Amino acid sequence: MGLSDTLRPSLLASNGENWITSPELVRSNLHFEPEIFVSSATHLLANPNLTSGHLFRADILFDSSGILKTPAEKERETASSEDVSVDVYQELAVEPLPAPAFDSFSLTRTILRRFIPRKQKLDPMLDQTCHFYSQTAVMQDQGVKVERCLLIYLPHFSSEEQVPFYHPCVRGLGFLYEFSRPLFGDSDSSSKGTGTLSLHFIPFSHGIPETVPYRLERTCLALLSTHVRLARSPSAKSNTTGSQPKPYKDNIIPQHVVQTTYARLKDKYASILIQNWAEVTEPSKHVFEDIAIAAFLIELWKIMYTQNSCNGQEECEKRKSATSSFPGFVDIACGNGVLVYLLHAEGYRGWGFDARRRKSWEKYPPSTQDRLKESICIPSIFRSAASEQIPDTVETNDGVFEKDTFIISNHADELTIWTPLLGALAQPTSPLPFLAIPCCSHSISGSKYRYPPPKKPSAKSNTEGQPNEKHSQDTQPSTGDLKALRATKLAERDDPGLPSSTYGALTAKTVSLAEELGYDVEKTLMRIPSTRNIGIIGGLNTWKASKGRWDYIEVKGEGK
Repeated sequence: MGLSDTLRPSLLASNGENWITSPELVRSNLHFEPEIFVSSATHLLANPNLTSGHLFRADILFDSSGILKTPAEKERETASSEDVSVDVYQELAVEPLPAPAFDSFSLTRTILRRFIPRKQKLDPMLDQTCHFYSQTAVMQDQGVKVERCLLIYLPHFSSEEQVPFYHPCVRGLGFLYEFSRPLFGDSDSSSKGTGTLSLHFIPFSHGIPETVPYRLERTCLALLSTHVRLARSPSAKSNTTGSQPKPYKDNIIPQHVVQTTYARLKDKYASILIQNWAEVTEPSKHVFEDIAIAAFLIELWKIMYTQNSCNGQEECEKRKSATSSFPGFVDIACGNGVLVYLLHAEGYRGWGFDARRRKSWEKYPPSTQDRLKESICIPSIFRSAASEQIPDTVETNDGVFEKDTFIISNHADELTIWTPLLGALAQPTSPLPFLAIPCCSHSISGSKYRYPPPKKPSAKSNTEGQPNEKHSQDTQPSTGDLKALRATKLAERDDPGLPSSTYGALTAKTVSLAEELGYDVEKTLMRIPSTRNIGIIGGLNTWKASKGRWDYIEVKGEGK
């Protein structure tokens, strides 16, 4: 029996619309509170990519509660100076669709969002209005109080032909969560109540359709499962606003700013890079990852090297690009050279080096090939000691780069921990700014090494007499239980930046070393197709000034 055989009118149909549902679209015996349903639903409103791989995100154009932020609000919070979204968000004034009335339900919140597809040349953007309702009923005869939360989605299209591929082919969707709790009872779990979640929709046809497309049936079931899964997760319980943010995600540059640039770079460069790939590795992963990093760097450099306040429209247009004031970059351990090629093609001058020449280098234009060097970095402090051991045929560099050069350290392995050191050696009084994305853990000597996690501050650890306490590289707990160990491992998998993991310890060591050298350091989770995705940014805040301009301020080395 398929979904079409069990369709029936919905209780929401009382408002005159053709709402329908099915027993197949009901999930019972749920134990999360109504507030948790609202939290997980809010999270999905801001992150539709969790339910559709064809979507980048949803940009919030309006939220009556003020919980979800608009792109402009996010840019102000992160001090992003480039209003790249003007053409997208200001060309038309969009109003939320009116909220339909439902018997005994009260409207509590209205959200207007815009779907941003991944393939914008194929799929159009779509606006959608979302309304939250609530209802509370006391049934004395049954001894229960029923709390109902209703969320309906109303897409802004008028015909079936206007439905984008990524959206269910319906005129409206609704989720109804009904939670019943006893009026009287003790505090044990059996008396806390149970809930039922049901999905309802408005078909394009009149009445109950004879058939339901398999794709629509599969989508409805997947949406139900996702809502239940998120509502049961610990993060939904810990954050009832629904935003559920990761601590360092989109904290430097708003998501929509980077993704807009990423989409432009991908359309412009991805195809030719994949077609001309000369390495034995699978190209798309490496190409898309470097395009994402290039997009982040371009927007970061706009913040660092572009004046915020402009006098007149002509000057503002002239300063849209930060390339004229850009001091240059160096990509240490540049690998296949894709990042150097992309940044150079976008007008940013710089170069990259790696210990081994790559086949891909020959595929780039001559102007890019000239900026890729086969060279081994021997820091200047070791230069004299190593000169007698290195053959004359081996090209080397001392890591002392030009003034104000921006250092890129993308999965540089042996050079990761050296990144802040190279910046400080080049300019001791004002270390070079950098972006480091750690990968494999190595020591200063270049050998593989697992750094111990940073010690938690405690009265005992702060006592004198043990300043040089040594840590085991692979310590194992002598006591504990499997449940706690599993929880720790799952946490490390969800957040690789946790200091207890090998990757987290390497990240913490790099941050600590940079701070000791006088850097102001910020971390951010990069939106790249890699589990090694923590970006460490050194020297960003030293370019801030008080009059709406990002200027260079000398750091005297005492740290912050």
